Amino acid sequence: MDVKAALVSGLTSDPRRLPVWFRYDKQGSIYNDRFLTDNTHYYFYRSEVEVLTANVQAIVSEVAPPCVLVEMGSGNSEKSRMIIDVILRQQTTLNYIPVDISAEFLKETADSLSHDYGEKLRVTPVPGDYTVGIEHFRKVEGRKLIVWLGGGFQNQPYTVQVARLHNMAQSMTGADRLLVALDVTQEAEAVEKAYLDPAGVGENLYLNALWRLNREYGSDIITDNFRLEANFDHSTEDDTLSGVKLRAVSCNDQEIHIPDLNLTFDLPEGECIYLHEGEYLSCKYTDAQVGSLAEKAGLTLNRIWTDPGLHVGLFCFAKDV
Repeated sequence: MDVKAALVSGLTSDPRRLPVWFRYDKQGSIYNDRFLTDNTHYYFYRSEVEVLTANVQAIVSEVAPPCVLVEMGSGNSEKSRMIIDVILRQQTTLNYIPVDISAEFLKETADSLSHDYGEKLRVTPVPGDYTVGIEHFRKVEGRKLIVWLGGGFQNQPYTVQVARLHNMAQSMTGADRLLVALDVTQEAEAVEKAYLDPAGVGENLYLNALWRLNREYGSDIITDNFRLEANFDHSTEDDTLSGVKLRAVSCNDQEIHIPDLNLTFDLPEGECIYLHEGEYLSCKYTDAQVGSLAEKAGLTLNRIWTDPGLHVGLFCFAKDV
């Protein structure tokens, strides 16, 4: 990935944007862990753990042993451990392939897993984005359970989601299964508070994208000159998703200098930088919308598991045959 090119493209677009993935360096990953655990309004993490805990045995049973576990956007692999534990009750060893954009954070997590599981778990960390991950796992032999937890999939634009599911389908065999965690919440107030909580727990995570420009690209952005805003757009159309938008709004007239990107631009009061590259920071789904995605991608939706509060769905896909 050409990071500089992606940043310049986003910051010179109209409106200006920073990619979601850019905030996830090592420090951003730490902020993200705090956000997940300390934000009392962020229902996704708790609901995902709840539905995964209740259904992990059924999820693992979707792929006959022995299998390989692949995880996109693995983070600290906390939730993956539940899956690993169940698989290791069905087979003596497991090849686990975590894929994550933060190479340093990924290495620390892989070392921790290797220490805790020993020879039973062979950890093959793959630093990089989705494209790198899919190129790696398509070469892996054997039945695969591919999981995308934590909501990382739903941060992408709709057309990208379709393309990525299609690429996954092309790289799967009929025996493989793909498990994707998606937010099925449709209530505006709940969604907006989850992503921009009144206590401000998420602010460091979001502002880390601007701080990273300062640390790595020589800018002198003063984040006190911005305020964060979020709003939820709702849709019931099968081909148009709901979602939350998040932006850093300029509180005054500013001139932004980013020397290492050879970039200077004015940001008048009231104008903003969106903190996601697609239409939404995070999309929200109905079952019909997920079914439409699957059909376009060449996947069959096998099973859906949800939490009692109907916040999160774990959607299990198979390749069309």
